[in-house]
Amino acid sequence: MLWLWLRRVTQVACLVLFIFLLTRATYPVASNLPPHLFLQLDPLSAATALLSGHRLPVVIFYAALGTLIATLLLGRVFCGYICPLGTCIDLGDRLLWGKRKRGRATASQPGVKYAILAAVLASALFGIQLGWFFDPIPLLTRVSSVVFYPLAVMGQNLVAIHGRQQLREVNVYLEPWDERHFQLSLLAAACFAAILLLGAFSRRYWCRNLCPLGALLGLLGRFGLMKRTVNDRCVSCKLCVRDCKMGAIPSDEPTTTKLPECILCFGCLSCAEAGPTRFALAWQPTGARREVDISRRRTLQALGGGVVYGLAASTMLGRREHHQKLIRPPGAILRKRGKPDLMPENHFRDLCVRCGECMKTCITGGLQPAVVEADWDGVFTPVLKPKVGWCERNCTACGDICPTGALVPFTAAEKTHIMIGLATIDANKCLAWQRGPHYKLCLVCDEQCSYDAVKWIEEGGVKRPVVDADLCTGCGICEAKCPVQPEAAITVSRRELTQ
Repeated sequence: MLWLWLRRVTQVACLVLFIFLLTRATYPVASNLPPHLFLQLDPLSAATALLSGHRLPVVIFYAALGTLIATLLLGRVFCGYICPLGTCIDLGDRLLWGKRKRGRATASQPGVKYAILAAVLASALFGIQLGWFFDPIPLLTRVSSVVFYPLAVMGQNLVAIHGRQQLREVNVYLEPWDERHFQLSLLAAACFAAILLLGAFSRRYWCRNLCPLGALLGLLGRFGLMKRTVNDRCVSCKLCVRDCKMGAIPSDEPTTTKLPECILCFGCLSCAEAGPTRFALAWQPTGARREVDISRRRTLQALGGGVVYGLAASTMLGRREHHQKLIRPPGAILRKRGKPDLMPENHFRDLCVRCGECMKTCITGGLQPAVVEADWDGVFTPVLKPKVGWCERNCTACGDICPTGALVPFTAAEKTHIMIGLATIDANKCLAWQRGPHYKLCLVCDEQCSYDAVKWIEEGGVKRPVVDADLCTGCGICEAKCPVQPEAAITVSRRELTQ
């Protein structure tokens, strides 16, 4: 049981580390450990980016490569020990279902996750990012950023406001934080809840049947050296079959192990007889089965589906005009440090894994998940919503936190030359553009603009504001602060740059 407790302690420690690093994803981004460490360790995100034809930051490439090497040496230890979503699923299984359904091994279709992996990789060849929806690390990071973080802020504010007196008595002083609200947060929460509720069918249903990262690691982990072995003292009590959370032990042959499915959880050590089952370093022990449970037909169907999806999405993306409210963060424009060239929209989507960390770190909360602005293949990619929050001039958080290079790091000085949008004034709404007695000298947009992009012209003896397109970066503070409601008189729209 020592090994079992060691695994549990490791799982909890990794989940705590994941949560801690998420709390460190704030501006300024400064930490001994990178806040996106788990995303860097994800080889599936790295694989889809590389297949799309893009270079990854060196740190990310080597971190993901390290995960693959560890899997080749030891097996699927990442799934059993490190993956925070796997730990959440284990906790959900225990809290929601307890021991009542330990024998839920029949709801197992492991071949499905290999088909999903094939579709994800095939679509990546055409520059279409499909893995973000299924990849467990971006998935949990996204849920944590747009669901759990706002809830934590809300809880902290309740304590700070209603428990102020009691806290001060023990010399604890809490100040309310700015609350955050994200689009599609309910959808993200529903997806996470569905993953936990799938435990009604089998333990770790998501990991067994749907996780493409698990499929990738399973293909490599079957060659790992750490394996389960069973000696001749086995009495076929099948307790190991019941306790295997991944369905890696066939019920008709309990002395064998499906190596692509085994995550070395040590649940099978609960034998009726002491000692028949153990884990040891071995190349080909008796009972080890390396074959992958996927048919050739299903693989071809999945590859074909990924190709069709990739072709359709890439063709539509290359031909359509972009939504005028599709305002990307500065790092999506800056392709090279110090050179603010236009990054094609499809290149940004190739690299963006929709993890949501850039949205969490945005100090004004202006970065939001895209809904209709980026169409169906750009859902959950970050867009700037000036009415929610503007792009603060000195903030560089989104570029510093991005794990894949979809947002290139930039400095505050470089940011003054990165044009993410263009503000325009609606003369029919602007108070300073009204005629006669309705005219008011409103200076809000000029006072708030930190780039001095709002100029004034004389017309009929009165001053009226105009926007200097050469100075406006599209930061959106003018729209956020405009007193005209509900729709501001000055609004920011996407601007297409030229090389």
